[in-house]
Amino acid sequence: MIRGLYQTASGMIAQQVRQEVIGENLANARTPGFKGQTVTMRTFPELMLYRMAGKQAQPLAPYVHGVMADGLHINFAPGALQQTGRSTDLALVSTRSDAPPAFFAVQAGGQERFTRHGGFRVDGEGFLVTPQGYQVLGEDGPLWIGQQEFTVTADGRVLIDDDVIGQLAIVAFAQPGLLQRQGENLFTAPPAAGLEIARDYTVQQGFLEGANVDLVGELVQMLSVLRSFEAGQKTIWAMDSILGQAVNEIGRVK
Repeated sequence: MIRGLYQTASGMIAQQVRQEVIGENLANARTPGFKGQTVTMRTFPELMLYRMAGKQAQPLAPYVHGVMADGLHINFAPGALQQTGRSTDLALVSTRSDAPPAFFAVQAGGQERFTRHGGFRVDGEGFLVTPQGYQVLGEDGPLWIGQQEFTVTADGRVLIDDDVIGQLAIVAFAQPGLLQRQGENLFTAPPAAGLEIARDYTVQQGFLEGANVDLVGELVQMLSVLRSFEAGQKTIWAMDSILGQAVNEIGRVK
């Protein structure tokens, strides 16, 4: 009975983690370039229960403590393109279905970070920056635009009056699953992710990539998680009632 309480509680904790991730996905369903996450589950290591028969231990049956959240996995599938008509809005589109996702490189806090959110703007000093004010990087450092109208070609070159003033730093990763979400729609990349220059992509000016969150699917999962959590609550309540009865009535000394 006590083991059942622990098993049920572990399942409820895992469902709570899933609910938090689903909530974050839904909250960012309209954030350009946002990549949804999923939670994977796994059971605790299996143990063997034994009973003592005299001085000998006899195996009874295998026992599993329950389940736990094993990790978070980012879905890097592309989102739908949304036309805005703004010259500072850029979207990255893969030219091959099996190509690794491309990312814009930005400078945040003196460190290089990566994003799919191409909703940029030009700051007061003439630099192309993210909505949070982080400078967008070109191949030669922060990309300076000035206050003039500019054009971005499909291969990432930045032009003013047909003169090339810079080249966007567009990167990809051999192991994108190793990228880590930092916040503000930015990712950090450990060395094992395999940073490389992106090749199979085009830049679409005047477009934004939408979030790749499936609203209907996320809502269905949220309801499923809620029902599982409620079932766990009822199971724990029933076990608690049985234990209370065993202690207060069956085990009472008369």
